[in-house]
Amino acid sequence: MPFHQEVFTWKKIKYVDLEAKIIESELTYLIRKNVLWPHIKDNNYALPIDKNPETFHLGTFYKQQIISIGTFIKEKHPNFDCEKQYRLRAMATDKKYQIKGAGKCLFLKSIELLKNKEIELLWCDARIKAVPFYESLNMNSLDKVYNIVNIGLHKTMYLYIT
Repeated sequence: MPFHQEVFTWKKIKYVDLEAKIIESELTYLIRKNVLWPHIKDNNYALPIDKNPETFHLGTFYKQQIISIGTFIKEKHPNFDCEKQYRLRAMATDKKYQIKGAGKCLFLKSIELLKNKEIELLWCDARIKAVPFYESLNMNSLDKVYNIVNIGLHKTMYLYIT
């Protein structure tokens, strides 16, 4: 069943027309390539942890087309004391569909799934330009800004779930 938190219309896309669901890692590769990692030249858009049994991938679909993706990894961040943590990696939305609710739909579905797993904390390394998006979803950030080679400046964002 599609996950719907609210209904709104934004530039001809109705939020109720978006569906976030679990997908196979291979469905993330095209958006990873086009949006996140255009600098990669060997066509390898897989993460080493993609096939780990505790890793899951979400995709937001609009009219049966995947438009947003995210990978969720069981990984503990050293700055947080709680034991049950997940990390969000490689979240991106197709450039044609950005700022239309697809990322929010995906994020809210992830929170639902993580609550069911009794996860305490979700964290990510957010590109600086994405910080306002994560803040709009009630995530907080650590103060430190750091550079990831070939990608740019980042901050650690986090949300206590339980």
